Amino acid sequence: MTENEIAKIREKIFQSKKILITTHINPDGDGIGSGLALVNKLIKLKKKVSFINRDPLPKIYKFLPGSKRVKNLSKINENFDLAIILECPEIERTGNIIDFKKQVKYSINIDHHIGNMMYADLNVIDSKAAAVGIQIYKMMKGFNWYIDKDIATCIYTSIIIDTGSFRYSNTTPEVHLITAELIKAGANPEFIASEVYATTKNSTELFRRMLSELKIIKNIGWSFITKDMLKKTRADESDTDNFINSIRSIKEVDIAVLFKEYGKNITKASFRSKNGFDVNVIAKKFGGGGHKHAAGCVISQPLKKAEKSVISEIFQYYKDKIK
Repeated sequence: MTENEIAKIREKIFQSKKILITTHINPDGDGIGSGLALVNKLIKLKKKVSFINRDPLPKIYKFLPGSKRVKNLSKINENFDLAIILECPEIERTGNIIDFKKQVKYSINIDHHIGNMMYADLNVIDSKAAAVGIQIYKMMKGFNWYIDKDIATCIYTSIIIDTGSFRYSNTTPEVHLITAELIKAGANPEFIASEVYATTKNSTELFRRMLSELKIIKNIGWSFITKDMLKKTRADESDTDNFINSIRSIKEVDIAVLFKEYGKNITKASFRSKNGFDVNVIAKKFGGGGHKHAAGCVISQPLKKAEKSVISEIFQYYKDKIK
């Protein structure tokens, strides 16, 4: 984040009385953590701030300071002086909850995805940032804002989610230096990890059923979760957020995929990879995207058909890659 970008964001924040913060559909720890870090600070600056997403807050993030302020709406009917859009490479990823041109005076797009569509009035994109939380940290430091325990907790959470608890290749020396500062500011790694990675009896049973469907062929590992599996185990969909990482952690697996049945003809596919394989390439073929080692897409096909299509594409990619 450049000095000019920091100065412009600061100017717009202080000029604005009413601020909207939002992130992508099916929000994750980076979008939620980054957004709540901003919420906690902006409230202290006496700003009227609303953190609104299309989809509900996953239960595992309810421990974050300020989480009760997060709302979910399919449409926003009020106007704002400023909108800060977090971790959305395309405006459609917000779920079209607001008309940014008609209902927002000025918009800021803060993201770290490759191929961001630069749709806002100010686009602050850093594809080298391990998490948007890193960008928010740098922005706050650039403002000379004091980072208290609540803000540190939110940013630390965003970082551990997007670095896979410091296991992904985006875990740089800078990441560790920043998380060290967050711990000094009051973030408690043991507490945060216990909340983010906590399981229940129901989620454990769902995990068992997911593993029972696991297939590993030619260093590709994949499984699925159906609506019936969720119903029978009484687990929440948000309980599955970390399941994909368990497939990726298998030593023989280079590319991991988890399919989730969202509807009769809607399937979500989450991708993770290691050893240099680029799952963003795969996700893009199905209208999705993300990062080299973590991406996803939503496919308008029944689960089994989507599974066949995606796995076939991955096998071809893998074959071409290892030639």
